[in-house]
Amino acid sequence: MDIITWEPKDSLKVAEFYANYDYPKGIKVIEEWTDLTGYRTFIIYETEDEKTYAASVFPFTGLCKFETFPVMKLDKFMQLAQKFAEKTGGEGPEAEQGEGGKASEELLKQIGNLEKRIERLEHHSYIQQEDVT
Repeated sequence: MDIITWEPKDSLKVAEFYANYDYPKGIKVIEEWTDLTGYRTFIIYETEDEKTYAASVFPFTGLCKFETFPVMKLDKFMQLAQKFAEKTGGEGPEAEQGEGGKASEELLKQIGNLEKRIERLEHHSYIQQEDVT
């Protein structure tokens, strides 16, 4: 999905350009909407690959800003999530990572140790300052 925006001063230029624009082969437009408050269009599409996508936005470079979001239908996503949960035993991403879960735990432990060390250093520094005055 793309959210396409442009400057108000470029509205006529965008409208004229888009009226004569044909999507490249390999882009299947599912739906297009325009923001009635202005200067924004939403397009949901399917593309074969990144080269096809690049060819579709290149003509608008410098005229429009593209924000691109990978999206999929919720029912398909839920099916994938269910398969992932079954594969990992329902334990979440850490189960899939194997050693990655242990690495995350170790990293959190190290962060905790650093926080304790900083507290001790701050306390020690405070005591030294207090002794000097």
